[in-house]
Amino acid sequence: MKTTIYALAVIVAVLITGCNKSTSPEAPLRIFIEILHNGTVQRTYVITEEDDGNVYPINYDSQQIGELEIDVSHYIDYFSGDEVNVIYTFHSIARKDGCYTKFNVIDHYETLRIDYQQDFDECNASLNCGTLIGTHFGVLQNTGLAVWKDTVFIDSIFTDNQGRFETDIAADDYTLKYVVYGDHYEYEVEFHLIAGYSDYTVPINVAMPSKPNIYLYPQTTIDLDVNISFPLKGNVTTSIPQFPDEWQNLRVEPDGTINSQFNYLFYECVVPAFSQKTAGWVVKREELEAFFIDNLQETGFIQAEIDDFIEHWIPRLLDAEYYAIYPQYNEQLDPLIRLEFSQQPDNVLRLSYYVQELDSNDLELQAPVIPPFERTGFAVAEWGLIRADKPEELLSVR
Repeated sequence: MKTTIYALAVIVAVLITGCNKSTSPEAPLRIFIEILHNGTVQRTYVITEEDDGNVYPINYDSQQIGELEIDVSHYIDYFSGDEVNVIYTFHSIARKDGCYTKFNVIDHYETLRIDYQQDFDECNASLNCGTLIGTHFGVLQNTGLAVWKDTVFIDSIFTDNQGRFETDIAADDYTLKYVVYGDHYEYEVEFHLIAGYSDYTVPINVAMPSKPNIYLYPQTTIDLDVNISFPLKGNVTTSIPQFPDEWQNLRVEPDGTINSQFNYLFYECVVPAFSQKTAGWVVKREELEAFFIDNLQETGFIQAEIDDFIEHWIPRLLDAEYYAIYPQYNEQLDPLIRLEFSQQPDNVLRLSYYVQELDSNDLELQAPVIPPFERTGFAVAEWGLIRADKPEELLSVR
């Protein structure tokens, strides 16, 4: 039943999660997993750290239809000051015959519900299918990889937002070639494609550093908790004030002032590659400032937010003659970087630009559709920027 894993053993054991929850040695580690069939709970597992590596058969009507593998991993948070802070996370790897594997991250004391009749997508039996998992940042989401046989290009495979792919390439030994961060870094990795379905672990770290500001505008003064979670892996690397502790019980004024000290919450994080790179603009270096001012204003940002963006980013975008700028809105950001509030905002505006250096303006892109935004009620605005030419920023994640 258990699918073949290529290259490394089940690599989920070393995936980095962005839960940012530490646990003292005295506190027990446990999660709860409920197995459902058509909405009815059939079995409940209480999972502790000692269950690391356990595989549980999933039966229905006296027949095994799948299995559930548990992995408990940890890493040291080097951004917690002098004190050594160990971050623990639970992973579940749920498999069902003829279906794509589901990978889930569960935080301590939370409950994960898996319905084996409703939650799995069937594979295309006429194609070779699989799920690609990277060595540090979970599934390889929305990633294109060139498939080569010796010195001959065969075809490309493309993953969806759950790291899944299907192809009519014949089962054989190949080389995958991929580029991280634009055209700057090309890598190769051996790849054995099997017939049918398999999970594949490949030593590829397709991830992006993101540097957003979050602006908060309640209608009245409120006390607010703000959290960031990463459904498909990720990690907060730097923040002002310190995340997560100092993002709790914030005193927020209607003008956006936070704790009588900050005008916004700042954080840096690393997440799996998610950027859409179909719709965007090509902008000459000398025209960047005017472009961003107009684009941010058209998207819904106010002058103070625009001024912060221009002050920070324009001096840092000086190396290329042209830049490809791909906007990532709520639709692209929410599945990977989730903002959570103890009081739900009425309207949330999110925009991160994926910026790639170009030598010329020959690149043709589709015109983006800017989603509508009304700055009414309790409003939240967030801008960020991801540089395709700065892979060294990944070093901030341990």
